Amino acid sequence: MIIFILLLILLFLIYGSFLNMLSYRLISGDSLLISRSFCPNCKKTISWYDLIPVISWLNLKGKCRNCKKNISFLYPFIEILTALIFTLMILTIEPKFWLSYFLYFSAMIITIRTDLEFMLISRFATLFLIPFAFIFAYFNLLEINLIHSILGFILGYSILALMSFIFFKIKRVRGMGEGDPEMLATIGAFTGPIGAWAALTIGATLGSIYGIYLLVLKKADSSTRIPFGPLLAFGSIIYVFLKRYFNV
Repeated sequence: MIIFILLLILLFLIYGSFLNMLSYRLISGDSLLISRSFCPNCKKTISWYDLIPVISWLNLKGKCRNCKKNISFLYPFIEILTALIFTLMILTIEPKFWLSYFLYFSAMIITIRTDLEFMLISRFATLFLIPFAFIFAYFNLLEINLIHSILGFILGYSILALMSFIFFKIKRVRGMGEGDPEMLATIGAFTGPIGAWAALTIGATLGSIYGIYLLVLKKADSSTRIPFGPLLAFGSIIYVFLKRYFNV
């Protein structure tokens, strides 16, 4: 069993490296068909021995071998996060749901990466996946039925869209990005209305704690923007693994 788990971790660390590449190219506009990875700073092709998940980043001390510019900590973070989430999925979730959650968790991880680095959420990781959620739900490949999937989509989008509209009417500035309602709509489509609500509640709680932490340390003020997409993603992931405690 230990060997099996170690093999899973290794496999998903490699997949996390792929998600890092995919996340960057979805936002940067670089072709997904480019076969070799390259440094975002100097554009030099990265050798295979500098692409070993986590280990290469540690070996290079977080710097490009060629230009010596810093390599974002998000690379090993996403690799480790991917390995953790997907290993837990294999060990705790019923196999018939693996396909749907594989797609869903991949989208959540991509969103975490792009929103943290670029403050952007790709619709390829949100709106484009909603039809798949409906299909999975219809064929019982999700832990919710089609009605709950549709209701989750509607509720998820409506809540944040309404909050954003009200905030704009009062403050005359946008309180959140366009991608956040789309993000919660996707979460709702895959996890249902309770999942959307749980993700929003957990995400808002995590965001409040983090915001207070930054204010206490005087690393931010009331105008500092905190990306909400990753908080929603973490909230939804927590919900999926702990939903039995939500009495659903």
